[in-house]
Amino acid sequence: MPQEIPVGLPSTLLERRPDVRQAEDQLRAANADVGVALADFFPRIGLTALYGGASTDLGQIAATSFKAWSVGVNVTGPIFQSGRIYAEYEQAKAVWEAAKLHYQQTALNAFREVADALAARQKLEEVRAQQALAVAAYEEAVTISQERYTTGKANYYEVLEAQQQLFAAQNSLAQTQRDQLVAIVQLYRTLGGGWKTQEPATGN
Repeated sequence: MPQEIPVGLPSTLLERRPDVRQAEDQLRAANADVGVALADFFPRIGLTALYGGASTDLGQIAATSFKAWSVGVNVTGPIFQSGRIYAEYEQAKAVWEAAKLHYQQTALNAFREVADALAARQKLEEVRAQQALAVAAYEEAVTISQERYTTGKANYYEVLEAQQQLFAAQNSLAQTQRDQLVAIVQLYRTLGGGWKTQEPATGN
């Protein structure tokens, strides 16, 4: 019997696929790098000097207008190394965009592969059903030909011909059933390990 596929399988099953997980990890890493690059804009200075007073760097920043701060006039600190840090930030964003595109393409490919696997399985089931009907019909034909031969209404050639047709139909059915097993394996692979979700652990 063909294995039943549950209705309403969640797309989250695809998140178990190695290619999707790898693309997601790359996207997370690229996103983290953007955060690091953005954080580099914030000045890293000492806030206090001797006796708890404000440090020179802090005094400079506090006395600087936003415009001077943004362009790096008369103030020190990472935020004012605008050219280098901005270039690093833009590079990190570009890497993130590339990682996002790769993740989207990987996810779409996963959905496409599942759709193809389900379609192939459904088509094979339709073929198997028709072949099973043909086998049943040829089995009945063999039985009738044997009865006709026994009662002297036909020669044995009729029995042999019916058996040959039955064997061919049975062989085709067996091949389709084999293809169905291969399709199930393919579906398992595209789903990242089948369609069974993990049961939540229950305490004693």
